[in-house]
Amino acid sequence: MIPLSQPQLKRMTAIHGWSAIFLGFLLYAVVITGAVAVFAPEIGRWSAGSAREKPALEGEIDPLIRALAAQVDPEFHEDIGIWNGEGRDLFVAFHTHRMNPETDEMSDFGAIFRVDSETGEVLARHDGFIWEEPANYEQSALRSFLVDLHVQLYLPRPWGLILTGVLGLMMMAAVVTGFLMHKHLVRDLFVAERPGNRLVSVRDRHVLASSWSLPFAFVLAFTGSFFSFAGTVGFPMLAYVAFDGDQEAMSEALFEAPVPEDTRPVPTASLDAILADSTARVGGAPADFLGMHHFGRADARVTVWHRPDNGEMLWTANEYDGPRRVFLGALPVFGTAPSVGGTIYGWMRPLHFGDFAGFFSQVIWGALGVAMCFVILSGIRLWLRKKPETPLWLGFGRATQVVGYGLPIGMLASAYAFFVARPALDTFLWTPLGFVVGAAAAIWIGLAVRDIDRLGKAYQRLLAVLCLLLPVARLATGGMTWAEALMRGQMDVLTVDLSLLVAGVVLWLFARRAPAPAAAAPKRAPRASMEPAE
Repeated sequence: MIPLSQPQLKRMTAIHGWSAIFLGFLLYAVVITGAVAVFAPEIGRWSAGSAREKPALEGEIDPLIRALAAQVDPEFHEDIGIWNGEGRDLFVAFHTHRMNPETDEMSDFGAIFRVDSETGEVLARHDGFIWEEPANYEQSALRSFLVDLHVQLYLPRPWGLILTGVLGLMMMAAVVTGFLMHKHLVRDLFVAERPGNRLVSVRDRHVLASSWSLPFAFVLAFTGSFFSFAGTVGFPMLAYVAFDGDQEAMSEALFEAPVPEDTRPVPTASLDAILADSTARVGGAPADFLGMHHFGRADARVTVWHRPDNGEMLWTANEYDGPRRVFLGALPVFGTAPSVGGTIYGWMRPLHFGDFAGFFSQVIWGALGVAMCFVILSGIRLWLRKKPETPLWLGFGRATQVVGYGLPIGMLASAYAFFVARPALDTFLWTPLGFVVGAAAAIWIGLAVRDIDRLGKAYQRLLAVLCLLLPVARLATGGMTWAEALMRGQMDVLTVDLSLLVAGVVLWLFARRAPAPAAAAPKRAPRASMEPAE
């Protein structure tokens, strides 16, 4: 490892500790919500409440899209977006671009439909600036809330994104200083916890978890900061410098191949035939999104996006000549021609979300996220163990317990609120309110239970009960039974339900475990011999 002098080691320890303490709770909030958001697609399908035999874009959509196009102003045929909902719903957005008086920016203006892909029934229609309300374009309020909580801590744009970007930079600082402080990184990968409830025992657990998660933490911190700052700082700055502030022109230059304008009315070819051809070209990977420019014109272009499949990491975007149904080629991820920078840009998403190898890699990413949560909380505890037992530091330790358990309690409470509201109420209102109620209950318990050990056990039992009863709440509010899910191939329902049941049992058994007796403290070692992993 890199040799450090004693003053350098002290500086690294100070940076490592204070960077975690200063924003530790917020960093923990981002990481634990990220560990859940990794499974956002599965949570969306689990909570959707409707079964689908196959994604909507795998069925016949051409007659439906043409019927909807006839219901909107032809001006909105400029851009059309079509994507799958979590259940059997299909979302179709027709829009042009207008100045939004609330933001003083060009925004998508038009009409967005939510349609039952099996019956063709229009379930909802929203007109105006179509992205202003998540209910316009999201089917699962629970999925939307959990993702928003992770991406921007449920704060308004752009401040939430900027904050999570700063937290990503703080995590990178903690990772780099932690790496420099590890004198024996390979040995620390297999360190055994010394018995007893002592400072060295806490440190051993922290060292073991942090050693295994160092590379993962750096990747998450870097890619997360990239996503946060790209949309709030990077792209707006590029638009200001190179496109006179016109972000729409920048988007067209960076992500769309130039097309000569031809306004002649020419019917667009069958979308079903285009989808079938595009799916065959990528080896059967299902389409996830279909976009069209200038529907019904001679210069129409149709682009079909496919999720990575067959070991690929990058999305595939196949472009077609709309009227002639001619395949024009696969678009690069970024820019108008393939490049190393475009490939790196494309890697950011799968590396951050962990879906590059399907559900298997998502499970690994989720488990490493939980390990990172333990690293953050154990690091704070380790730092507090060295502080005097004054009311200030004891209160900070209690706050660590409240935040550590309160956030999972709040997220589970938001799921209960979602299911209770789903039959007749506005789930996009009640889901975040459920989180607030759950977090408030966790804070009240933290203030009411004075003994810190009893407080931890109370939180663990509450989490266990919430996990065990959530599948029951889903079923009682109109969710699919396991038998129906098996018959319809809805494996996400079983996967999430069983995961909650297993988590509940483990938490209950963990809460019943007797605390380890504190071992006799050894003679105080010289300060220089202590491993500075804290």
